[in-house]
Amino acid sequence: DARCVRAAAPPLCLLGGCVLNNYIDRCARSVAAPRLEVELHLSTSLLGVLFAAFFVTYTAMQYVVGLLVDRFDVNLILATGFVLWSLATILTGLVWGFALLFVMRLLLGISEAVALPSCSKIIARQLPEHRRGFASGPIMSALRFGNATGTLGAGPLVARCGCGPAFMRVG
Repeated sequence: DARCVRAAAPPLCLLGGCVLNNYIDRCARSVAAPRLEVELHLSTSLLGVLFAAFFVTYTAMQYVVGLLVDRFDVNLILATGFVLWSLATILTGLVWGFALLFVMRLLLGISEAVALPSCSKIIARQLPEHRRGFASGPIMSALRFGNATGTLGAGPLVARCGCGPAFMRVG
């Protein structure tokens, strides 16, 4: 059993890093919202539409990604999602205007949806059932630590650089 846990440590660290990244950029957007409103001349209702675009797409894609990781190579799906959400975050820093920002939010919702279903699949594939509870700890900790890191780190970054450069750095 100890050997199993040691063998699982490197993949769990990678999965944890993936989830950490996933949640850092998500919180950065929330912290940047007031400045984003000013820089892009958005109303509060349009900002709400942008946030909703992410969450609606993210929620719907959880089901789709769950089906995909059960049918296709989970590692490829996770890697593709990671690259796409990083690009979407970087591109968010380059786009100006509601329409393009809306498209980036949709892409971000689609691509970030791969993280948790992929992690669950990889954990189920790599660890025996009696060790999966342990494995969920690092993943859930990375999720919460990503929230904290993104929230704490985004404020000074956005204040110093502005929204565009901050998103590019986080991406």
